[in-house]
Amino acid sequence: MTMSNWGRRQSVLAVLFFMLALKPALAVAEVLEVGHIRPDVGEDQRSDYFLELLDAALAASSETFGPYRLVEAPVQMTQSRAMHEMGRDEYVHVIWTMTSTDRETELRPVRIPLLRGLLGVRAAVVPAGQAARLEGVDTLETLSELIPGQGHDWPDTAILRANGIRVETASSYEGLFRMLVRGRIDYIPRSVAEVWGERSMYQRHDLVIADHFLLAYTAPIYFFVAADNSALAERLEYGLNRLIESGEFRHRFETHPANREAIERFFANPRPIIWLNNPDLPEETPLDVAELWFEPVFRHHEVGD
Repeated sequence: MTMSNWGRRQSVLAVLFFMLALKPALAVAEVLEVGHIRPDVGEDQRSDYFLELLDAALAASSETFGPYRLVEAPVQMTQSRAMHEMGRDEYVHVIWTMTSTDRETELRPVRIPLLRGLLGVRAAVVPAGQAARLEGVDTLETLSELIPGQGHDWPDTAILRANGIRVETASSYEGLFRMLVRGRIDYIPRSVAEVWGERSMYQRHDLVIADHFLLAYTAPIYFFVAADNSALAERLEYGLNRLIESGEFRHRFETHPANREAIERFFANPRPIIWLNNPDLPEETPLDVAELWFEPVFRHHEVGD
C-alpha cells in the first residue's frame, strides 16, 4: 500500500470513527421533549387522564414522527402563565384547557374534545350539610339566586356571567375552595369528570357534591400548543386520530376512573340539566362530528346551542 493510499484510508477511518462517536449524541438530540404543566396541588389527580392521553397520542405517532419524552414543568403555573410560557418555548409546550375565541387566537388548538364534552357538564360542590339548599334548583331562574365561584382566568366565568349569573372569582385553585368554606360563595360548579380527581380536596375541606341537577354548556377541552408550533400540533392531531380509529380513545375515556365514575354516578338516572349558552364558542368547533361528543348528554341537545 502506498503512503498516499494509506493516508486516504486513515482519513476515511477517522471520519467513520467520528461519526460513530457522534451517533449517540445525534440520537439524543432527535428525541422530542414535550414540556407540560404540573398539578395545581399535590393531591390533584385531574391531570392524570390528560397526561395518559397525551402520552398515548405521542406514542401512537412515534413510528411516523420519532421518539419523544414528556417533561414536567419545574414550577406550578396558572393557566394564563402556562399559556405565556408556551410562547417562550422553554418549560411548557402543550396544555389542556377549555377552548375560547381568545385562546384559539393566541394559541393553536388541536380540535379533538378530550373529554367528549364532559368538561362543560357541571355538578355543584357545596359545604357538607348545605346540599339541601340546592334541591329545588332546576331552572336558570332558580340557579341565578345562588352565587358560584370560579377561577379568575377561567373561560367558565364569562359563560356564567353571559347567562345572567353573578360570579365571584379567586386568584388560585385552592383559594376557590377556601372561599366556599368561608361562605363567600354558595357553590363551585365542577365538571363531572373532575370530581373524582378532587375527592381528597373535598374531604379536606368537608365538602360534598349536591348532584340534584347538572349545569351544562358546550365547552370542549383541547390540547393547545404555541401558535407557531405546527409540528407538535400536527403530531398530536395525527396521534389522537389514530387512537380514535383504533377505538383506544373511546376505551380510555370510558374506563378511566374519573370518567367511569362520572358516567355511573351522574347519568345512570335522569336529573334536571340546566343548559347555558356559550357565546364564546369558536366557529371552528367540530359540532357536526357526533362521535366526538358524549351521547347521553349531547344526542338530546344540539351541542352548539
